[in-house]
Amino acid sequence: MMDNAKKLFTVYEIISITGGEALSRPNPGSCISSVQIDSRKVQYGTLFIALHGEKTDGHKYLRNAINAGATTLLVDKACSNDFSQLLSEYPSVSVIGVRDTLKSLQKLAAAWVERNKSLKKVAVTGSSGKTTTKEMISSILSRLGQTVKNPGNYNSDIGLPLSVFRISEDHEFGVFEMGINKIGEMDTLLSIYEPDYSIMTNIGTAHIGRLGSIEAIAREKSKIYHTGVKHGYIHEENIWKSYLRNLRGLEFREFGRKGTKGFKGAEYLGLQGWRIHYEDRTFCLKHVGIHNLLDALAAITIARDLGAESGHIAEGLESLEPLSGRSKVINGKVTIIEDSYNSNLDSASRIIDYVKDLHWEGRKTVVLGSMKELGAACGKSHEAIGRKVKSLAPSAAFLFGNEMESAYKLLKNENYTNKLVYTDCYEELESEVTTYTHDGDLLLLKGSRSMEMERLLVPLSMVS
Repeated sequence: MMDNAKKLFTVYEIISITGGEALSRPNPGSCISSVQIDSRKVQYGTLFIALHGEKTDGHKYLRNAINAGATTLLVDKACSNDFSQLLSEYPSVSVIGVRDTLKSLQKLAAAWVERNKSLKKVAVTGSSGKTTTKEMISSILSRLGQTVKNPGNYNSDIGLPLSVFRISEDHEFGVFEMGINKIGEMDTLLSIYEPDYSIMTNIGTAHIGRLGSIEAIAREKSKIYHTGVKHGYIHEENIWKSYLRNLRGLEFREFGRKGTKGFKGAEYLGLQGWRIHYEDRTFCLKHVGIHNLLDALAAITIARDLGAESGHIAEGLESLEPLSGRSKVINGKVTIIEDSYNSNLDSASRIIDYVKDLHWEGRKTVVLGSMKELGAACGKSHEAIGRKVKSLAPSAAFLFGNEMESAYKLLKNENYTNKLVYTDCYEELESEVTTYTHDGDLLLLKGSRSMEMERLLVPLSMVS
């Protein structure tokens, strides 16, 4: 089975790269074809890396991984597990002990990226819009040559290293997003994947509770403009532009309505997205909201510098479907704008403003879940969302989660008269929303990932 699979490393190479110790007698010719940290995803020839997690520990699943086809295990040699029994049961499996399994995963990923020197490397960061922008860039560049990207939002210190093993010698372009939520994390990501072309979508309040301030967020994300980057891209109206230019010593290439060369304007199509005029082409973008238009302009700008022509750009963007949870319009008896993948003050404000400006014959309803990781800014940020709700004045507003109580209290204190419900109980939320909603309504679903607002999609689909 290994003959037709991609060969990543030999066991001896893994030992050399990680500084590990052979706890078994490895087969000199054995090779691994994939890397996994989830035993349920293991196939024959996999290197299974046992990570210590917050909720579970990969060392509990070593036998599961072996039975699924793992031929090599990377384990914490200081772990309390007794590996002798495992070694006696599975003598053909190579077991390598290291001091830190996560750092070893990152070292292996960096070594794999280094082997693929011809890859043109693009990276995307920002407080919001990273995944959509990455998908847009990838869709355009795939018209030029083989393109690899991280699946979904695998953009963290674990997700990024797992993603880069998707790179092969056939790929001409790599487009990977880099997400950070603590100081120093961008340094880790850059040690794995150092881009030639770096783009920042925006700077907002996401993860401010962990990073401390907007300035700290700007500084940490701006590390993506490392000293070896060929071109750095930033939105033309980013208020941190001058600060970052001085901080990183880089002349940015700007994107936006003015900065994106060849952009001749866009027409707002409501729930159908945008009609974009670019050079000699006119095409439609299915993604709604001004934020998605800006993401498209970012993608156009960087793809053009990488050789894309107007036809590639039009085909790449027009063919792209919105991702689930990211301003996706779900048509039915009740029309839902599902923007439930994540939420912060910036992204929530933008989508509420979009709904406010949207012409709709029926009722408008908003269902808003708490915004997480805001730290000291939590109360004021949720009060700001309360003011946004008051400005929109939907037929009904359903607020869900402890943090949303601040928005609820503000609206009550300001004598908000439309239907207003606050609860911290999902079952109550579902009952209230489905009882109120009926055919012809427009409903916005927005909240942080941990609020799991998408749970409402099934019951809402049954509303008559």
